[in-house]
Amino acid sequence: MAEAKKVILRISRFNPEFDEKPHFQDFEIEIPKGMTVLEALYFIKENIDPTLTFRGFCRSAICGSCSVKVNGHPKLACKTQIWQEIERFGTNILKIEPLGNMKVIRDLAVDFSEAEEKLKKVKPYLIPDPEVIPDTNDEESIVYPEEMEKFDKFTDCILCGTCYSMCPAVMFIDDYAGPFQFGRIFRFAEDPRDGLKKERSKIAYAFELWKCIRCERCADICPKHIHPVEAVTHLRAMSIEKGLTLNPGARHAIAFYKSVTSTGMLNEAILPIMSKGIKGVLENMPVALSFLLKGKMPPPIVKPIEDIEGFKKVVSLSAEVE
Repeated sequence: MAEAKKVILRISRFNPEFDEKPHFQDFEIEIPKGMTVLEALYFIKENIDPTLTFRGFCRSAICGSCSVKVNGHPKLACKTQIWQEIERFGTNILKIEPLGNMKVIRDLAVDFSEAEEKLKKVKPYLIPDPEVIPDTNDEESIVYPEEMEKFDKFTDCILCGTCYSMCPAVMFIDDYAGPFQFGRIFRFAEDPRDGLKKERSKIAYAFELWKCIRCERCADICPKHIHPVEAVTHLRAMSIEKGLTLNPGARHAIAFYKSVTSTGMLNEAILPIMSKGIKGVLENMPVALSFLLKGKMPPPIVKPIEDIEGFKKVVSLSAEVE
């Protein structure tokens, strides 16, 4: 007989016809070893409460539809085993909630339409480059392994929305595209068959690319181990190459790079004025005065490191490898 444990699934319930706000309902059930969160939800629906609403289709971590929060962490319900979560959190109570940053339709089902609309606007499809893709099907359009390696991981995205649900920029900035949307832009920006290529960074720029705060929560919780924040980093570099520098983030990155590559040191004293101009200096004046009074104000002039020429050679070689 299979091992089993009694577990309480504390599930968020919400029916817009009757409820003003979500509430929790406990279901205590026997969980055999190996049972997933999705299987437990189906058990409850089929044996205890047929009104429980959630999404779940492929059961193979491919469609991404079953994403929910388990004890506050977004996960695919179909690949999350309950016993492992119990051991991880040291409790026999698991709180199951809908994803964040999206309107709850009912119980664990959320409205994905806003995220989908943002995805549509960033052109998440190949726009054929006529100079690369043949006119007929008699010839192949080859992508070589070294080219594929640049964006291969981003083709694994299943659009489950877990990254989007935890993104603080999505939460507070209406026009911010979102982590998986930037991942999709980068995926085609690096595709040699695409007609826009790095021009796609202009699309990312228009959707508040520089508002990402690089908290890396998207990378931490992605069930496919994709790092959308890497896509953001590369797209920022591409946008600077395209001359899109009229924002504090881009100017900060440029000032940072110039300082380090010219002296081997970061000149923190000039970063505010290089990033935000006089406005930046005035905004940071209280902090600067506080540093000055405590003797911690960095000097405005930085002396280059001893082997600055050797350092520049390393930087140059690094750029060639990149």
